Amino acid sequence: MKRAFNCHCCGHCCLNLIDAYNGCVSDADLERWQQLGRDDLLVWVKTLDLGPNNKLHTAWVDPETGDDVERCPWLIDRLDQKGHICGIDDIKPDHCRAYPEHQRHAESTGCVGYQEKAVIHDSITDNLVRNK
Repeated sequence: MKRAFNCHCCGHCCLNLIDAYNGCVSDADLERWQQLGRDDLLVWVKTLDLGPNNKLHTAWVDPETGDDVERCPWLIDRLDQKGHICGIDDIKPDHCRAYPEHQRHAESTGCVGYQEKAVIHDSITDNLVRNK
C-alpha cells in the first residue's frame, strides 16, 4: 500500500539539506515575489549573471554581510519546541514546494513524511510560533 506524504514539521529539510538554505531559486520565484512586493525576500537573493540569458539566483544570502546563511531565515521554531514551520509557506521557493519528489527521495534524504506514524500537532499551537 502506498503511503501518503504527511509533513511532520520536523524541519529536517530546512535544517539539514543544503539546497534548502543555500541553493537557488527560480525565475518564477523571483517574478512571484516581485509581483507580491516581497522585497523582504528579494533582498536575500543574489543574482549572478553567467552570460546571455543565463542567470543564477542564489538564496539565502544575508543582505547585511553578503554571506550564505547556515539556516533558512524563514524557518520558524514552534513555541512548544515540537518542530518548525515555514514562515513563507504560501510563497516558498519552487524547490521547497516540490520536496520531497516521491517516497524514495524522502527516504534517501532523511525525510520521515512517509512513515506510518504521523506526528499530530495541535492547530492552535501550530500558529503560536517565534523566530529563532
